[in-house]
Amino acid sequence: MIRAVLAAALAFVGGAAQAAEISLRDDLRPRLAQLWPIYGEDTNAGRNSPVLLPAGSVNHPYYGGLRIISVSGVIEPGDAERLAALIGPEDSVTSFAVVLDSPGGNFLEGVAMGETLRLYRQGNGDPALNGVVVLAESECMSACAVAFALAALPRDSGRSVRYVEQGARLGFHMPFVPLDQQARQTEIAAAMDLTYQIMSEYIQLIGNGIAPSALVQNALHYRRPNDFFLLRGGLVTRFMVFVPVAGPKGGTPLALAGLTQRDAFNMCQYLTYSKGRDMIAAGYEFWPVEIGSEFPDDTPLRTLFERYGDRRLANDGCSIEWQEGDTLGITPFGDCGRQSTGGGWCAAPRNDYGYSQHGDTLPRATGALLADSLGCHGGQLTTRYYRWDAGNRFFEEEDPEAYSWVGELYDAPEAPILPMDWSGARLGSNVNIRTAPGGDRLARWSEGTPVDVLDCALSADGQGVWYQVRNGGQTGWASARYIDVPALAGWDLMIRPVGFE
Repeated sequence: MIRAVLAAALAFVGGAAQAAEISLRDDLRPRLAQLWPIYGEDTNAGRNSPVLLPAGSVNHPYYGGLRIISVSGVIEPGDAERLAALIGPEDSVTSFAVVLDSPGGNFLEGVAMGETLRLYRQGNGDPALNGVVVLAESECMSACAVAFALAALPRDSGRSVRYVEQGARLGFHMPFVPLDQQARQTEIAAAMDLTYQIMSEYIQLIGNGIAPSALVQNALHYRRPNDFFLLRGGLVTRFMVFVPVAGPKGGTPLALAGLTQRDAFNMCQYLTYSKGRDMIAAGYEFWPVEIGSEFPDDTPLRTLFERYGDRRLANDGCSIEWQEGDTLGITPFGDCGRQSTGGGWCAAPRNDYGYSQHGDTLPRATGALLADSLGCHGGQLTTRYYRWDAGNRFFEEEDPEAYSWVGELYDAPEAPILPMDWSGARLGSNVNIRTAPGGDRLARWSEGTPVDVLDCALSADGQGVWYQVRNGGQTGWASARYIDVPALAGWDLMIRPVGFE
């Protein structure tokens, strides 16, 4: 009955258009091999690996080669069958990845495409489908977003398969009545409104737990052709159990020099929140206090590593690692084996086989992760935000009646939009001012110099994040880690920026 009602309700989705272009795009592999998870997730290629391994890699999970399939344009009936034909039969298929770029189309065909892709994640060996990706400057909307969301299995929470590059647009909404049905608009819209709850239950059923109900709860608010619950590769994207990734700008490992324990704690906080629905409610109440010290200072990380004489340090809820190339590894888990929390750092525990926690190496700390804690989400200066705390949370599975976050579309008093205060910024040390991020030196300003923060950017160097600053009549760029902004001085401020989800 549900399927029949749903099919009738969705009969008006889509319209006359050419079918999507489905083709091989092996030229995209170098770009995909530059994309790294921002929040340290394992990819299908393993821990500390890009979305896809470069051509010529010796140890890889691909068999029969690796093909890149592009799906672009409006999704129409028959596209799922055409995609399956290009992929090949399940019993003889070679490894492949799919890149999506579509404004949407026929909703039911999007469901069929997602179900087709999910078939190639099954089996006991390495799955044939190695990733579904939406690239920056591309979009995957409506029916395309449904196909993207369905292209995974519940077990894929351990090995990621659905990737959103920062700067992409992944948009969810409910089916709508096309404008050419205006004569029947009122009648049809009323009928469709009655199906939205059915739609919610249906998507949760076919999703089989591979996306949180928050995805559907938010999408339900967007019921017209141009209204979307947009995900752009930020922390909310991760909360929806998709994986934000970034290329060299945002995905490059962070240089260790200049980072402090306050930076590490703040990044660990964002990593903890990136666990989304796996983070228990108690985390909201205790997390800012239970990690190491209630008032961490700006001790350089290099000093901490030298003090404890180990390349990996642990704390309550955070572990850091001095990695090859003088870069930082980090994860939001840590345990020194104490009976109580608050004891500070320790050399990471070992056993006869090496480190007893987290394997041989920690995930890399990325520029995009540092940018979250420095108010430069997605490479844009954050000016408005939601505070992420116990009064404005995402725990819809745990307490559905208390679910409150509805985004900017609705002026919800329980989730107010707050302005970011960039005033009072000063240099934390003597700093080189440059023409551009990593550019030529313009000047050298002294520690304590007051500056106006005008803009920010992600960079492909080890600094990761840069601020554009002004003092007097001179403007230039400086590494953001050396600039103290009072509003960001705390290490327990969790924010969700407006406009970068």
